[in-house]
Amino acid sequence: MFQIPLPSTLPISRLFTAFLVLPLVMFHSQRAIADKSDFVIANNSSKMVTELYLSDSSLDNWEYDILQTDVLPTGQSVQVLFSDPNSARCFYDIRAVFADGQILEDYQINVCRNNLYTFVDPTQT
Repeated sequence: MFQIPLPSTLPISRLFTAFLVLPLVMFHSQRAIADKSDFVIANNSSKMVTELYLSDSSLDNWEYDILQTDVLPTGQSVQVLFSDPNSARCFYDIRAVFADGQILEDYQINVCRNNLYTFVDPTQT
């Protein structure tokens, strides 16, 4: 499980710097076999996610918003269904846009070894 704290007062430019310099990520793996069929993104932060992107790390751009017209409210999660369950492509980048305009990006997430990625507030870590 990845847990990413969301600073509530940092401007976006400082947010990216803060996550590059001092990433506060908690990792938990519940899989022994490589498989990306049941990857879940949870929002345990106090902010609603309005856009969510999960793109193969080998790509230079973000793919489509997986929430489409929906949102990911606080306390909710979304299961990611991969169109290509090929376990040879395991590394993905994530981009979340929150209701207050804050953007969080994280890179090289191994979705074959980790089945949960969680957004949390800094006080929850």
